[in-house]
Amino acid sequence: MSSVIGYRMQTNRNVEPSSPIEPFELRIVDSYTAEDRNEVAGMEEDPSQTRVYQLQWRPTERHILVFQRGKRVCHVGLVHQTIEVHGNPIVVAGIGGVLTRPECRGHGYCRIAMEAAEAFVLSQRSASFILLFCRPAMQSLYEHLGWTNVSSPVWIEQAQGDVVLSIPAMVKCLVAENWPEGLVRLRSRPW
Repeated sequence: MSSVIGYRMQTNRNVEPSSPIEPFELRIVDSYTAEDRNEVAGMEEDPSQTRVYQLQWRPTERHILVFQRGKRVCHVGLVHQTIEVHGNPIVVAGIGGVLTRPECRGHGYCRIAMEAAEAFVLSQRSASFILLFCRPAMQSLYEHLGWTNVSSPVWIEQAQGDVVLSIPAMVKCLVAENWPEGLVRLRSRPW
């Protein structure tokens, strides 16, 4: 486990960040329990609002947690994955389980956790790209954070067989490379 103390910056879209206003703690951990999730979710049953898609995912392996005043306020999960793009293997870091406490949404905690996830992936030199799947309502948030849409179809392996992903796939390039064009296949059996 690693831990960093930092400060959330008050920002205005037209100016650079100003002085720190609230301390936070950032932890990178190997475990994220149902209790942890419930604390961040505020006991919402489907906080990511993705149950309707009926997709199964492999559990995330690393977890970025943002704490404020001793409470978990945000979570971002990471998984290391090799996928295929146009038949070629590509190593990516997958993002999953992005969640911010309901009363803390819109205050920059997701940005803090996502930037920490990017820094962690870069420090491990484990992937040149980060990939996530999100519901359409969340696309603008990720675009604001520098993510772009994957324009090719994305096939994912599920218990009932391969299916075309019905929600947007987004990618962030962590190095100078560009995301390759072509059909994407995710062969990660979640069960």
